[in-house]
Amino acid sequence: MRTTLGAIGVTLALALTLGACGGDDDETLSASDRSKASAAALEYVGGGAVTDAERGDGDDNYAYQVEVTLPSGVEIDVELDDSLAVTNNAPKAADFADDAPTTTPTTAPSGPTPSAVAPDDNRGLLGETLAKASAAALAATGGGQVTGTSGSDDADHVYEVDVLQPDGQDVTVELDAKFTVTDIDR
Repeated sequence: MRTTLGAIGVTLALALTLGACGGDDDETLSASDRSKASAAALEYVGGGAVTDAERGDGDDNYAYQVEVTLPSGVEIDVELDDSLAVTNNAPKAADFADDAPTTTPTTAPSGPTPSAVAPDDNRGLLGETLAKASAAALAATGGGQVTGTSGSDDADHVYEVDVLQPDGQDVTVELDAKFTVTDIDR
């Protein structure tokens, strides 16, 4: 009987210790912090609905991360510091088209078939953003035809432009918020 009670006691102590050590790395937000972080993210993005918000832990490069979903279904992760300033290159609602155009080349490529354009949940860029991103991508690739554009919530780039090269190669040009090329995926 003593052995059984001792084993139960040890098991209970171990379970309580492991329970205190385990859990999610990200901390939950107070209602006040969630409200402030959500308001800052929505103001930055320019609308939408907050679908998730959390406090970063010591391993993250942000104090708050807020997920905003646009009416079109596009999700944007906005990372904020303690003063609620945006720390990542998150796109804004104005960067996305209302519908999901997927353009195709008007002429058949002379080489291999290009890869598919961006998934349907990514929206094409509009207006001046589209013009600047396309011009920067074409300059970086030495020409070709823009076959698709989208925003990105990756920390190292804000926009992606798919370019069909004259030789039939499909490349993706990644650009930062100032339309500077950060990478070309060939």
